[in-house]
Amino acid sequence: MVIGLTGNIASGKSTVGTILSEHGFPVIEADRIGWMLLKQPEIEEKVLSAFGNVRKDGEIDRNKLGDMVFSDRENLKMLNDIIHPPLLKELKRQIQESTEDITVVNAALIVEWGIEDWFDSIILVTCDEEMKVERLTKKGLTREKALQRLQSQIPESEKIPKSDFVIENNGTLEELRAKTLKVIEQLRKISGT
Repeated sequence: MVIGLTGNIASGKSTVGTILSEHGFPVIEADRIGWMLLKQPEIEEKVLSAFGNVRKDGEIDRNKLGDMVFSDRENLKMLNDIIHPPLLKELKRQIQESTEDITVVNAALIVEWGIEDWFDSIILVTCDEEMKVERLTKKGLTREKALQRLQSQIPESEKIPKSDFVIENNGTLEELRAKTLKVIEQLRKISGT
């Protein structure tokens, strides 16, 4: 059984992924695959060719690159055209090679990529936009940059109908953990594990 875990930036999706992992669900991280790809010479070369010198300490500076792509839709499309095809290929390979009863794929862009049919169930983590902005500004982004990143993704309201489970994350970590445990119970019943 393959579970898609999705949610817009700063929704708490990675925290849910950690909770799932703590309860024995292996999690494939799409972001980690993307970061790994940025270190591959041929992809790094394409990024540098498209965006100029965005290196820091010998590797691509993700913050600098992020500022460039989230403030300009054309730049975002250009980066996505470079990264997404090999990322999706690697993601599919890891899913196919998994021997686990249940494998979770943590990927913010499941709906944007149109790969909902790769999954037996999709979990969407949501939270209020103002809370997301607050979380992003605590990580050092300005309010303007936080909003740019949020606006680069499909609104959660469009992702809800494509999801089997929706976890609202507007409260405490304990509340998020309790909601995630309820989903885990349901997944175990569905999968018979």
